[in-house]
Amino acid sequence: MNKPREKNTLSQGKRKVKTGCKTCKARRVKCDESRPACRRCISTGRTCDGYGIWGGGGSPYGPPQSTKALSIYCTPVPAGSLDPEEQTCFDWFMRKTTTKFAGVFKSQFWETLVFQASAQEPAVRHAVVALSAAHRFDISAGSWVPAIYGVDAERFTLQQYNKAIHHLRSVTMKSHAPGSELSNKKALRVALITCMLFVTLEYLRGQYKMGSAHLRYGIQLLADISTPSPRTSMAPGILSPAEDFVHDALIDSYTRLTVQSTMFGHVPSHLCVIVRDPQVYALPYTFSSLLEARQTLDDLLHRIHCLERYIYPHRSSSLKKEDEENEYKPENDPKAFETQRKIVADLSQWRKSYQASISLKAESPTEKCGFLLLRVYHQMAMIMASVCLSREGEMVFDAYTNEFVTVITTFFDMWRYWCTISTRVEEINKSLQNGNSKCEGYSFTIEAGFIPPMYYTGLKCRISRIRRLAIRLLRAAPHREGVWNGPLLADVLDEVAEVEEGSFNYTKNHSKQDPDDELSDSDFQFGKMDLPSPEVRTESRVYDVKVLLPDVAGGDTFMSYEQKGDDGQWETSRRKVKRKSVAKSWALF
Repeated sequence: MNKPREKNTLSQGKRKVKTGCKTCKARRVKCDESRPACRRCISTGRTCDGYGIWGGGGSPYGPPQSTKALSIYCTPVPAGSLDPEEQTCFDWFMRKTTTKFAGVFKSQFWETLVFQASAQEPAVRHAVVALSAAHRFDISAGSWVPAIYGVDAERFTLQQYNKAIHHLRSVTMKSHAPGSELSNKKALRVALITCMLFVTLEYLRGQYKMGSAHLRYGIQLLADISTPSPRTSMAPGILSPAEDFVHDALIDSYTRLTVQSTMFGHVPSHLCVIVRDPQVYALPYTFSSLLEARQTLDDLLHRIHCLERYIYPHRSSSLKKEDEENEYKPENDPKAFETQRKIVADLSQWRKSYQASISLKAESPTEKCGFLLLRVYHQMAMIMASVCLSREGEMVFDAYTNEFVTVITTFFDMWRYWCTISTRVEEINKSLQNGNSKCEGYSFTIEAGFIPPMYYTGLKCRISRIRRLAIRLLRAAPHREGVWNGPLLADVLDEVAEVEEGSFNYTKNHSKQDPDDELSDSDFQFGKMDLPSPEVRTESRVYDVKVLLPDVAGGDTFMSYEQKGDDGQWETSRRKVKRKSVAKSWALF
């Protein structure tokens, strides 16, 4: 009888080590978990490295940092800290919201950090409840919003929002108070976590302008916890190397969301940041994980976007000038040419590393989809990098038809795989087609997925069949990814096609394909005879298409673009996007 008790005691001791300070865990000894620094480390003259998320710890030679600490493992919210309505929403967040918003890639922020911070930070906790309430009842649906325990859902969400702001101000004020034990670094981290939740909440509610303002503020705050290296006019800022788990999770979530928003035009290029300095960091021969492959590709997309923003005013003015003397010539800009060359070379190396890592074992079906999705993004990135210094304008994309076909067919492979392992697809399809799905069948994730490459393909490829297939894919998927709205962007592409092809040709081509027809394998089988030369004339093509999202949910969306007029002069036009109903739908993720 004594031996089992002895084993149980030892196992309990091991669990104690897991929740102890970093120093004791590294030494594999039992920690007494004293705060802010454990007595076992102090008594032996060691420096206590704290308990994880907020730093903390200290040494016997100086005053320890007296900050409340969290374990590096998820900590439940203390009992009694939430009322019944708040607890219901928090439980929903744990079961539904966090897994949905993380997308197809693992996220330290959504899967771990948010829960840790919620356990001890009221600002984060109430921001989580506000976001969960908005997700659970989807306030943007408007007409069908129910009440929870007799409380109006929108009012409840705003109350939680205000509570989070109130507690966040309290944290900030305490960190600046003379003699305060609350470090400024901890306050900044609380602000960054809360800010990310606010960004997500505003995007979910359709308040894109406010969400982008929060995102800009959060990106600027990053400089206070991770001093960036000086940037050039055509390169993103480089953040300091990884510090700890919290630093990594925050950097990853913000850089990921920034690359999505910069591609849409909601974040200026000077706010782009990356973690790996391309001058000193060499891409590995193989990726150790799906996360590493995704992060390196995100950095490459940031670099491409910054180069595009640098070159845009030069290329735009060159296209609008008749005299060749003032025409922008990349060969006369060696820095831009070298930047492009290095990006293309790194993209080629990324592809080799990806192929060498193809044997990486994905732990879930969504991760397998994520592995395929990276191929789609890489193909899009290669097109973007290759054309950014071209003097041919929109005509240059005609040489990349095969690459656009690869984007479409690779995505179809991913979608087909997902349908084979998802038992809910048929059920979801029926509910959507019968009109029983709430909120027009839209789903939401803060992470970018398939929408950006599909939209880019439909915008830049003038092969009618490929463009309309991209439009069908976007319209068929009732999905939103941050600021990217699939059916809305399908409507934008319809407007672009009508402008470029003319109303008559657009109507003729559009009528060839019934949008209600289900997608099949034959739609994605392309032969040489199936892909004629683009029918859109040079002078009919539109440049610099911008989607102007409404400031309020349900408002009108406009698009602006530049095009040559009949007199040969460039004109900027703006038109309202005509919304169309969502046809037969399928679900992904």
